[in-house]
Amino acid sequence: MSHLAVWLTLASVCVQAPLRVDDPALLQTLESQGFDLARLAFVTPKRVPDNQSLFENGAYRSIAESVTQELEELEDGDDSLGVSMRHPHRLFDGEWLQSPHAFFELVGIVNRLDRAPFHPEHCGELRFIYRLAYRIPASEPIYSRLPFTLSVVFWGPGDAGSCVEGARAWQDFLQALAWDPRSVTPASLGPLELKSIELNLQSVRWPSTVRPDFGGYAEYLLRVFLKDGDRFQPGFLENTPDVERLQAEPGLKERLRAWIAEPRNLVKIDEGVVQLPQEFLATRAQSVALAGPHRLANAPSHRLFQESDFAQLSFTGRKTVRSPQGLLRRLDDLTCMGCHQGRTAAGFHFLGKDRRETDAVNSIFVSASPHFLLDQARRQRFFQDVLAERPPEAFRAPSTQAPAGEGGIGAHCGLGDPSFRDWSCAEGLECRALVRDPRGSPTGVCMPREARAGSFCQPGQVEPAEDPRVDRFLPGAEVSCGPGRHCEDTAVGFPGGMCSGGCENLRPGEVCGSIAVLQTFNKCLSRGRLPFARCLRENVRPGALQSCDETQLCRDDYLCAKVSETQGACIPPYFLFQLRVDGHPDPD
Repeated sequence: MSHLAVWLTLASVCVQAPLRVDDPALLQTLESQGFDLARLAFVTPKRVPDNQSLFENGAYRSIAESVTQELEELEDGDDSLGVSMRHPHRLFDGEWLQSPHAFFELVGIVNRLDRAPFHPEHCGELRFIYRLAYRIPASEPIYSRLPFTLSVVFWGPGDAGSCVEGARAWQDFLQALAWDPRSVTPASLGPLELKSIELNLQSVRWPSTVRPDFGGYAEYLLRVFLKDGDRFQPGFLENTPDVERLQAEPGLKERLRAWIAEPRNLVKIDEGVVQLPQEFLATRAQSVALAGPHRLANAPSHRLFQESDFAQLSFTGRKTVRSPQGLLRRLDDLTCMGCHQGRTAAGFHFLGKDRRETDAVNSIFVSASPHFLLDQARRQRFFQDVLAERPPEAFRAPSTQAPAGEGGIGAHCGLGDPSFRDWSCAEGLECRALVRDPRGSPTGVCMPREARAGSFCQPGQVEPAEDPRVDRFLPGAEVSCGPGRHCEDTAVGFPGGMCSGGCENLRPGEVCGSIAVLQTFNKCLSRGRLPFARCLRENVRPGALQSCDETQLCRDDYLCAKVSETQGACIPPYFLFQLRVDGHPDPD
């Protein structure tokens, strides 16, 4: 029984409708009913089977060509960058965007009524999220998704100023899905007005053998495309300043500083619902991993301003912005790159549940980020208030904040700065400054007082540069993992180090999983003849890992992978080939 049917059955005792549709089988049905990418976003007359066919559509082609051009620019700027495993720096292969073996899968429909405060003239947003995937016919067929999402964003249904009808339309949509999904079409949601198509793509990855200090390196392209006639053009990125232009134009930079300092704007920044004026915004951005919250590339406000630029401001009565450091952090978190490196899952907030054909060694157990999951209660309160015609609370916590009552393993916690004093850890955990940076590192990470599988064991400090590719991680003193345990090294792909050991005598919160043997695994991949899944399956050893699910979350730079139908384990995300650009077959 789908989660929607369960919701309908329990409707008499549970009035909270889910705000996402993520059941893979149900989504496949909806694709056949007109919710596929080609018909929903690019208005093709019929469903298109693959990207080679979709590339004939001018609207899609305008996006694909824009992405390909950016990939070519990246390759031109780095002699070590290329699309195969032969290159030390690996580039996403743009040929997937017109491959006869590739296609986009609908992986989620997400109701974002809670975004209404950003555009009061509309009732939030409806987001249809697609993942790029491929299926290669062979004696051993190869199917996988790739680290590439397209979010097709429509304005939410309803009238400005009173969105209750939009909330009821969502309930009606869910009820129709529960009764007979084959009767549901896009028209079931009423008239849909396209807002944008938003792209998140892992464009570059360096393995840990190339960047041993961080345990690897990855870049993500972040773009917004707006409809312009029969094509799409790059649009401005929400709350993401154009750092290079602002640095080159001191007068413009000063106007931004003054705008931020205005009391009415400070209120909206504090609440997390501000909209920076378009004159300051960028149309291109990238986020950088690993140790994302500590990378200067993900902190544009810190690149532009110093704490002293806002020292004269009063922060009395603010909820989250209580210091100049808190103001800069809040502004960074509201940018595209800041948000996409704040408690994410491999640079994404929504990856989608795997289909049944996904290989076991390539499977995700928790398909959404910690931020996405922890934010559902707030989004649900907003939805219910609108439904009951009560004024909803606009306030949004930062993506890295540990909400009241959470503060679990991996949560961010305060280390003294007034803006983060309420960010605390749950009982049995303590706040540790495991990764520092020159900006002051006002937050730490909640970790068990006694090390267990999955604990951080190699702390250090990020030494940033204007070019994130030359950032350095300076190691500190290694933290003991306790008797009978050892520290899996950052240099072999475990960011921050990871405590592990044998699978005998597992402790609470631990599970036995598989750990890749790096040297033999990479050697297998480099031959280019065997599928990634087979290389991984044949080059692993058992080890104790942190167990995880949608309530027990992984720390930064780790993802909850599938161990069994009922268990997940925290591992580095690039151990799954659906979350890395390299190791895949040729798209032709």
